[in-house]
Amino acid sequence: MPVQSPHLPNTHASPRVDAPLRVMILGNALKPGVVEESKRLAAIFQADPKFELVGVDLSPDSDLSALAADVALVLGGDGTVLHTARRMESQATPVLGINLGRLGFLAELTPALFRERIRDLADRRFTIENLMTLSCFLTPKTGPTRVFRGLNDVVIRSAPAFRLLEISLRIDGETVMTYRGDGVILATPVGSTAHSLSAGGPIVPPDAHLFVITPICAHTLTQRPLVDGTHKTYEFIPQGDDVATVLVIDGQVQIAVESGDRIVVRRGDAPFPMIRLPGHSFYRTLRDKLGWGVEPPGDRGVHVHTPGVETVESSGEADSTPIQAPPVAEWKFVDQNRS
Repeated sequence: MPVQSPHLPNTHASPRVDAPLRVMILGNALKPGVVEESKRLAAIFQADPKFELVGVDLSPDSDLSALAADVALVLGGDGTVLHTARRMESQATPVLGINLGRLGFLAELTPALFRERIRDLADRRFTIENLMTLSCFLTPKTGPTRVFRGLNDVVIRSAPAFRLLEISLRIDGETVMTYRGDGVILATPVGSTAHSLSAGGPIVPPDAHLFVITPICAHTLTQRPLVDGTHKTYEFIPQGDDVATVLVIDGQVQIAVESGDRIVVRRGDAPFPMIRLPGHSFYRTLRDKLGWGVEPPGDRGVHVHTPGVETVESSGEADSTPIQAPPVAEWKFVDQNRS
């Protein structure tokens, strides 16, 4: 099956199926279960002639910009995948996330499920989804400009002692508005299901070419989330002296900023390639991770009343007292979906 090229979106390249698939195992040894799972997977790859295990790197800060592998397995949660994306920089190796964390939007496969699907990886039955990245340029009032690569989001938020922030926004040089509140989030489509979603922002599919700007606890209700194109430049400038403010990239890199500092965000030059095994669907992930389509406990239509004898729970001082239910003729079905 063709595999999508990690460098040319919407194109495909035929892989060499006669050579073993070179696999690198990555993760953070300090995270629970990572060391044990890396040993299990290493034994599987070493015993299978369709794989070549090129290494295991469980250190948190090694340079991954020149990784010599066809596939990188990342053991951990979404945070580990985000950290790996920055360490790989622009020359990213296609990544398959194995979820040892909590929710897992990026690292969506459990270890058990991956072991069941490992033949798909061995036989090259997968696609590569190029996830949009962002470049964040921080230009302080004094000092050089610093550049940060991100996959999820850029957040400008209040820091202790947590005073009201004022952050002006310009898009392609045009003044748009000044946010007043606890901060503001600019998220990629991948990051739309992270901090932005928690702050009330919309969900955007990962193949969209959009940025989502979401205020955090806005001072006025007229400040609403904004969806705009990735071909534009977004400039944020914190305002107000003596207001502690922090810039956060992907929830991991934190830098103190001051009034008048310029934070410019653009679409990243290189995407981050993620491997998707057969059966993957963005909407299936939403159903599985967010419980879409599952009726919450106590939802109407879940409980069925059966005529007969019911009991009332006692306080423990006496046995339950039977209560005779009304005659069947008095039970009526009410369609609560009708007005």
